[in-house]
Amino acid sequence: MKRKYRYIATFTLLLAAAGCNEKEFLTQNDPNKVTDARFWKDESSVLSALAATYSPLRPSLYGYWGSFTGIQDINSLGDDVFTIPGGEPATWGVASFTNDENNSDLNDVFNNLYKGIHRANLLLSKIEEVKLDAAKKAQYIAETKFLRGLAYFILASNWGPVPIRTAPVETTDGYAVPCGTKEEVWKLVISDFTEAAAGLPPARDAKEKGRATSGAALAYLGKSYMFLEDYGKAETTLDLLSKPPYAYDLVSNFEDNFTDKNEYNAESVFEWTFAPLGDQYGAWSVESPNSPMYNYLPQFIGPPSAGGWFKYVPSNYMVREFVKEQRPAGSDTKFDKRMYASLMWKYSVLGEADATFYDNQTFERMWTSAISTIVRLHPGTQLDTVTYGRFLIRKGTNAWRNVKDADNYWGATPSTANFRVFRFAEVLLLRAEAAAQNGKNGKALDDINRIRRRAGLADKTGADLPGKTDLLKEIDHQKLLELFFEQNRVYDLRRWHKTAAELSQVLKAREKQGANVFQAKHYVFPIPASELKSNPKARQNSLWQ
Repeated sequence: MKRKYRYIATFTLLLAAAGCNEKEFLTQNDPNKVTDARFWKDESSVLSALAATYSPLRPSLYGYWGSFTGIQDINSLGDDVFTIPGGEPATWGVASFTNDENNSDLNDVFNNLYKGIHRANLLLSKIEEVKLDAAKKAQYIAETKFLRGLAYFILASNWGPVPIRTAPVETTDGYAVPCGTKEEVWKLVISDFTEAAAGLPPARDAKEKGRATSGAALAYLGKSYMFLEDYGKAETTLDLLSKPPYAYDLVSNFEDNFTDKNEYNAESVFEWTFAPLGDQYGAWSVESPNSPMYNYLPQFIGPPSAGGWFKYVPSNYMVREFVKEQRPAGSDTKFDKRMYASLMWKYSVLGEADATFYDNQTFERMWTSAISTIVRLHPGTQLDTVTYGRFLIRKGTNAWRNVKDADNYWGATPSTANFRVFRFAEVLLLRAEAAAQNGKNGKALDDINRIRRRAGLADKTGADLPGKTDLLKEIDHQKLLELFFEQNRVYDLRRWHKTAAELSQVLKAREKQGANVFQAKHYVFPIPASELKSNPKARQNSLWQ
């Protein structure tokens, strides 16, 4: 059988990394001028191979944190946004629970993850041949284990039982492996993150910012334990991130996490680097010497009057949750500070002085530009524009720049804002959940209140949240507001609502698109048809058979 993975040729892509700063770590070189025999010689070869291992996760459109097949599709599964029909059929299939094993977006993500896994396995198999200081070698191995663990974490979270490959695929027979059980996949994830945490540095110097640290490995390890409902280990692991040598904290300005003004800040546990490199108008070029390294997420979210492609609006449920609690009397805003960084609306409808956006546009102008697209929602999705007014998404756009056409793909200044993949705010909320599950109500309350204070909300007391049920309800609420449109919501919904009948009712109550067709199989994605065709030992997930 002819293998579909052309990347099995040893070096499909090598990224120059030796002696570079964090932006240069992304710069790409011609992959066709080295051979396996000549390549594995010194530290520069390891760095290049390591950068190539990062690469499949980061393409501006097609990586898991790319604006198209990653961020867009995963966010569409939550109850916090409405996806506007009429765009990409594959995205609408995911958003409305009508996807199948032939969905092209999911196929791209799946293949990219295994591309990264192959490169990680190749590096791990070759690094012993390289003349390198033992301590450095151990650190590079740990970094590679982190990347492989991260790929399998995403696979386990989205697909469940998948093929497990821990060695480079050199033959057709080597490619054909059965799907491991969900438990086996998670076991590998735990092992890789554990080894990565033990071998990575707690921080990176200026020239290495954006690369994995032991803190990132611990954060993902703790999150993995949460997914496995091992709350004891989750709490213990996440505790480590609040102790030396770590100095993580919440930044005072919530919006600093979504602009290019305060990158690699104290709240950033793992951050995806974007930079003004490559052809800014060649976003569909995934891996080439001139591939763009810009952040195209604003193009997908922004309203037409700002040059955006405008594919989402906040859900009715999201808006209701934001306005349900006002700040204390005398505060400088009426509502939660995060609401102003996450959404845009006509402030006067809710009793505040109106603001302008982008190049001093009124909200009315933005909404008018979007009407012809918004109408596609009806009649299937009943967007409520009456109860609290009309809303657009701000988080992830370039609205903060206040310049004309800030979200325009063809504009002169596309975004280079880094994507904060894992924030300390999420660490605190995960630890609060673990502590609540472990009966440590006071500890959970402390972490909740750290999040609330930054949002400008009053502290909750033990009387307000006297038991686990109350704490978990508040954690749900805070995660919704804090991590809105950050590729998290669907996983919480799946974790907290164990049966399809229960989750279906929740989704229907919150008007999630596709809730009427939601079934148990939609807790996972189906193994792509291309994998089943190329891997004779793989079997479709039983939920999809």
